[in-house]
Amino acid sequence: MVRPFGKKNFTVDVRKSIVRGHELGAHPKILATQFGCSSSQIYRILKNNRDDDGVVYHQSPGRPRTTSRAMNRNNLRACREDPRRTSTDIQVSVTSPNEPVLSRRTIRRRLQVAGLHGRRPVRNHSLV
Repeated sequence: MVRPFGKKNFTVDVRKSIVRGHELGAHPKILATQFGCSSSQIYRILKNNRDDDGVVYHQSPGRPRTTSRAMNRNNLRACREDPRRTSTDIQVSVTSPNEPVLSRRTIRRRLQVAGLHGRRPVRNHSLV
């Protein structure tokens, strides 16, 4: 997979070593050549650094998902067992008492992300 325009994701150890190198007196431009990235990335890591020897992680924007990976797996399993099952049937069969009830639209979106597009029940076509 190709990264868009040189964005480089650093591990926590690399970020901490960048902060440590700056604390020891290394210039950010020297750190940039040492770690093979731009100096603006080094400045950003140093800016987001906290005093308690940690690295700040920003949460991703938007509302958090209501479904977990296990819930998504259960939805996929229910759909693969019977491909003609509707999202309402999946909603009824998969819900458990300690998890939130998923909407039918959410179930359809999760199936679409998994590559199961256009699931429709087979209707009685004998009248046609």
